Amino acid sequence: MVMRQCNQRRLAVRARCLGAALLVALLSFCSPAAQTIAPGDLADYLEKGKAGKTFNLVDLRPDEAFSNRHLPGAINIPYERLAADRLLFLDGLPVIFYDEAELDIGRLKKAVGARLPRNVVALEGGFRGWLAARLPVTGGT
Repeated sequence: MVMRQCNQRRLAVRARCLGAALLVALLSFCSPAAQTIAPGDLADYLEKGKAGKTFNLVDLRPDEAFSNRHLPGAINIPYERLAADRLLFLDGLPVIFYDEAELDIGRLKKAVGARLPRNVVALEGGFRGWLAARLPVTGGT
């Protein structure tokens, strides 16, 4: 009888551990937070000519802001047009998004109209962070 209770307790503990592991896995998959990349690290990738080959770089700011200045290699898809451009996620490449400042993940999820894919990456500090790091831009002065 004691042996049976001991086995039942072990099974219950294992089930709780398995349940916790499953929950952690589900939360990491459905996490509202995106991975991030530092401006200097992104600059290194851009310098090596990897934009469009190993990742997509998307400027979420309005057309006018993009026309004035943007990161080299970036394409402009403002939040309002993002739902129509969901094909961006289909090639499996990571998609690095940036806005004027820190990326608003809630707004991004709403614009995409679905759960964010796992390959979403946010530029730390956004466009302002890039400028603060004194990294090159394309467009106006």
